[in-house]
Amino acid sequence: MRIPVKAGLTFGFSGLIIIFASLIILSSSFTSKKILSTHARTIMENIASYTIDKAEDYLAPARNAAQLTRGLSSSNIVNSRKIDSMVAYFYEHLFLYPQFSNIYFGSVDGEFIMTSRYNQIQQGGYLTKLVHTRDGKRIVEKIYLDSEGQTLQHQFDPTDKYDPRERPWFKKAQSSSQLIWTAPYIFFTSRNPGITTAEPVYAGNGQFLGVIGVDIEIAELSTFISKLKVSQNGRAFILSQNGDVIAYPDVDKIRHTRGQNKARLTKIGELDDPITREAFLSLGLPPDRLYLDGPIFTSFEMNGEKYNAMFSPFKDEQWPWIIGIYMPENDYLGAIKANRNINILIAMIAVAIALFIGLLVARKLSQAKETAESADNAKSQFLTRMSHEIRTPMNAILGAGELLSETELNGDQKRYISIYRSAGEHLRELVSAVLDLSKIEANKFKLESIPFNLHTTVSQVCDVFFSAAKDKDLEFNCTIATGTPEHVKGDPTVLRQVLVNLVDNAIRFTPSGSISLMVGMVDQNTDDTASDVVTIMFSVIDTGIGIPEDKQKMIFENFVQADGSTTRKYGGTGLGLAISQKLTTLMGGEMTLTSEPDSGSIFSFSAQLNIDRDSGAPHEESRHDTHKIRTYSKPKRILLVEDDERNRLLFTLFLKDIPHILETSNNGDEAVAKHFANPYDLILMDIEMPGMDGREATRRIRDREKKVGCAPTPIIAVTAHALKEEQIKFKQAGCTGYLSKPVTKTTLQETVDMHLRASIAPKNSDI
Repeated sequence: MRIPVKAGLTFGFSGLIIIFASLIILSSSFTSKKILSTHARTIMENIASYTIDKAEDYLAPARNAAQLTRGLSSSNIVNSRKIDSMVAYFYEHLFLYPQFSNIYFGSVDGEFIMTSRYNQIQQGGYLTKLVHTRDGKRIVEKIYLDSEGQTLQHQFDPTDKYDPRERPWFKKAQSSSQLIWTAPYIFFTSRNPGITTAEPVYAGNGQFLGVIGVDIEIAELSTFISKLKVSQNGRAFILSQNGDVIAYPDVDKIRHTRGQNKARLTKIGELDDPITREAFLSLGLPPDRLYLDGPIFTSFEMNGEKYNAMFSPFKDEQWPWIIGIYMPENDYLGAIKANRNINILIAMIAVAIALFIGLLVARKLSQAKETAESADNAKSQFLTRMSHEIRTPMNAILGAGELLSETELNGDQKRYISIYRSAGEHLRELVSAVLDLSKIEANKFKLESIPFNLHTTVSQVCDVFFSAAKDKDLEFNCTIATGTPEHVKGDPTVLRQVLVNLVDNAIRFTPSGSISLMVGMVDQNTDDTASDVVTIMFSVIDTGIGIPEDKQKMIFENFVQADGSTTRKYGGTGLGLAISQKLTTLMGGEMTLTSEPDSGSIFSFSAQLNIDRDSGAPHEESRHDTHKIRTYSKPKRILLVEDDERNRLLFTLFLKDIPHILETSNNGDEAVAKHFANPYDLILMDIEMPGMDGREATRRIRDREKKVGCAPTPIIAVTAHALKEEQIKFKQAGCTGYLSKPVTKTTLQETVDMHLRASIAPKNSDI
């Protein structure tokens, strides 16, 4: 069998080489100037679009930093009264974005907080400048730091009269009441070209607090452009609408020095490059009024050689710039004509060695498969690690939103918090979806087989979406056919996930009409050696927008929706159907789709389940929980071990109202020492910590308990690891339970309540 496969690969690959070589010969024979010119324009369009995207990506962090600081200030998380926190916040952005020169905040009272990556004492160091009042007296501080952030010098400057309210960026941002960008200019400190973005900051009640500003250097754009391969002798450059050269392969040429050592940007007419100047002149526009609605192609001649040029505006109107590209015609036409015979010869040689290459491909097939499997395993490990790293700060973000929602908020603030929490939940769902997809593709996704109530599971899914359907004024019907078994064995979590994805999509893509979920048994096979196997069919029927026939197979691919515009209009990542189809296959079934545009869709899938002959469904969750009231007698002692300061604060706030005593530790060594000195009743243990991690700390506590013969202390692993394999490792290390970040307030309190056997009631309540 192996020989025919290799032969098929060999001759198949040889056939492709022959076809490809024939196309090369035909292409070389029928090459025309018009076709190549069109190709050259396409190249220039692609280069322009790519350059614009990179430039905008480079500038976007400054806008995002200003907008984020404005939001944090309006929520009183970062403000000028908390100088240390604001300085730390600014330096964090300087370290994250090397293109930032300065970040600063000027208040309406004339106070000023600035962090800068330039100082006069040490190259590569940093400078903190503070202008504030103390006891009615104006004070100006300058703190010089080295490259490691250590203080070099701290001085007061009584001669400094700087007032941010008099600066153009402050006045323009205040008067416009929105984010503004300055025109490019040469920074005084670094002598590099840059721009400033500024945005007004308002308190929650609408009171104007001041302006946040970010200076961003754009010299990196020149470095980027210098590396672009336009053509052998082609070149790209960026201009402002005023004719200033913003980016050029030689960054030194865009600084124009005038009297008294003052510098400004070079005008296009002053640029020391005659070809670039001639390319601009071919545009036929005044050098100080460059307004383009779209790409413009031009041609010009220089020293007897013909050039083609293109000028295209940036997509974002915040940066009113133009990218220009030119290339000599012979760069793409002359070389091809000159090498036509060589191309044909190369094509013939390719045909001659096709058989040899085919054999080589066949021999390398096994090695390529192993490499692909290794790469897939590396991808899974990467996604697992990234899931952990994302979930840790996400826990603090979602927790902070939950705490904020419990405070007294006005209407706008409630809406902002709702948006904030909704976005956070979407991010959490996206991380989980990507992780699920990774496990499925790596064949590491294992289905459970536990007893559960099928009718209850379907009803729970319907209960989740009744409110959403009602909000859209949709009729929502759930029907379970007579004869459908109730007590079955399988994986209820996976089944629920597929149902939730399909019903959620149906509601999302149905503007009006109805949604129906229909469940029924379609087949039953009795096996004497095993439980009865039944095939259950689930159908989700909607009257929504429908899906064209040519798009129906595409929507089951990763990150794909039928129409790219629906992502923005209806939301979603394009992962739900891809994961659902794979999970359906794991359950022994298949998914089908029947749909027409504007006539709705029917998503159906089958799943094979085993009938639970015990009929007790011991693992089934009751829909009518009996709430027992427990009494509280004596406060218990809880130790929270968490190296992340944000999460320590968050968990402390989550547990501030419980009738127990909470203490904290930021590392495993300290936690073990505290527990050995005065044992706690419950330990909430982070896993990933520097030094002694949570696993090792748990092992030492368990070893000590065995030696002294005392009862085990409940230890709950609180971590961002989400894989079941990791949960097994935590239990092997001695952990009693497990909480996956992000952790909600309710989940944390219920966990504490369960292990300490006391009701979660406020400390000052009568019990």
